[in-house]
Amino acid sequence: MVLRGGARGRIVSEVELKLLLEKQQIPAVIARIEQLPQAMRKVHAGRLLRSIYFDTPARILRKNGISIRLRRDGKRWLQTVKLNGSIAGGLSKVTEIEQPALNGGISIDAIKNGAVRGEIEKLVSATPLQTVAETHIHRTRVDLCLEGGAKAELAVDSGAIKAAGRSEPLNELEIELVEGHPADLYKTARLLLPDGAVRFSRFSKAARGFLLAQRGHIEPPAKPRKAKSVPLNRKDAPSDAARGILRECLAQIAENIEAVRRCDDIEGPHQLRIGLRRLRVALALFTCEFDPASAEKFKKEARWLGREVGRLRDLDVVLHDIAQPFFSEGDRSHGAAPVLGTLQRHTDDVRADLRHLLSGERVNNFLLDLSELAETGIREGSSTKSRSAAGRKLKDLARAKLEKRWNHVITSAKGIDAFTLERKHRLRKELKKLRYTIEFFAPLYTPRSVKRMTEKLKTLQTVFGSLNDAAVADQILSKPPLSSINDLAAQRAIGRLVGSCETRAIHDWPAAKIDWKAVKTCPPFWKQVRK
Repeated sequence: MVLRGGARGRIVSEVELKLLLEKQQIPAVIARIEQLPQAMRKVHAGRLLRSIYFDTPARILRKNGISIRLRRDGKRWLQTVKLNGSIAGGLSKVTEIEQPALNGGISIDAIKNGAVRGEIEKLVSATPLQTVAETHIHRTRVDLCLEGGAKAELAVDSGAIKAAGRSEPLNELEIELVEGHPADLYKTARLLLPDGAVRFSRFSKAARGFLLAQRGHIEPPAKPRKAKSVPLNRKDAPSDAARGILRECLAQIAENIEAVRRCDDIEGPHQLRIGLRRLRVALALFTCEFDPASAEKFKKEARWLGREVGRLRDLDVVLHDIAQPFFSEGDRSHGAAPVLGTLQRHTDDVRADLRHLLSGERVNNFLLDLSELAETGIREGSSTKSRSAAGRKLKDLARAKLEKRWNHVITSAKGIDAFTLERKHRLRKELKKLRYTIEFFAPLYTPRSVKRMTEKLKTLQTVFGSLNDAAVADQILSKPPLSSINDLAAQRAIGRLVGSCETRAIHDWPAAKIDWKAVKTCPPFWKQVRK
């Protein structure tokens, strides 16, 4: 999409969807391209691209969101400046200034756009630029014509990034929008990647080169990711807040899917389930910003995936947090080995099943659809209802939603002295929804006022979590494969463990009621006037 050119240089606004690939996925992607109708595609001959990225020794351009690149494409050398870049959910947006490189060398003076040239000269001053990283990529380029007149350019890249004497392989699919709407990029991705685990690229090639130079890798190792705060401002429109929160939910979900697929850390399933729950709460908070049918679809999919992840999370808790500590004491260990062995094998089987599911078409579509919703599905005043919501201040929306969640908790806690197990579970879920709502809107309020309530909520949720773990342990230990162990000593060991869980639940419940009173008497911070 060309913005302007001529004497000022060719300035382009790039919008593209960037997805990481495993090397073994590339033949399958190429095969799917070749299966498309010929009228839709034009496959260009593969070519080698060598790119060199430059910066000052202090990385001043990088710190200001600017990259300068020389690229050898066939017999041509091109100089490219990129700035104003952002990437979320794999969707990359960046401004690009590209022009022939005279004599194959980098030159700030040659940048035809005066404003950009002046800014770079000001930043760099007299400091010489130096090579930071190189990429050597074999690219297969494909022009696509989609339904409705949309056009996209595919780049299937396979090669390596080199920096600081290191080299790392990179395989990537880039889908650049030529004509049409960003939603067309997601349609293309679904055509090409029905399975094989969608992985959103979080970094440009330049950023990966800097990562390799500084930290020795181009992609941080997969590991569990906790939720992060979204920096909201009271002047933000609800639609902007919805987009920021949805992006954060997607990031937590996508990164923890990768963590579950690639490592055995028990925190991965836990954080993935939290991310899915936070997504459902976020969709409920911003009902006026999404199409209702679309939001309901995502809630349903998040609930389904949460149940699948929950099977592994529950087994991890029973094995690592309950059974292993219980049987580690010598007088309790008799008959424990078959129990722990069966639990471990069952957990491993469920983990393997979940990993297979996370690489399948349904989860792929869920991730692509969620990214599309965050980037293109937020209402911008297109209907009477949404226009009304757009005129509403974010702080008023936050106050109303917090009050609603608080009232649900108060209602769920009525009669707490005579709660059944079902009522305990219901209150626990409402407390989680309240806590996530508080975490989303916390930046709009003074930290001290928020902290008073969140600390009391955390204490109460810890007790409720312990009660829930005891109930989950009872369910898992009373069903196959645990109940099918043909060993009397093992069954007695299970009985001792179940009895311990029941005792702990009885012991913890009075504490839960005390902690609830502390939460109930805490003044709701959203009702206080901010000075």
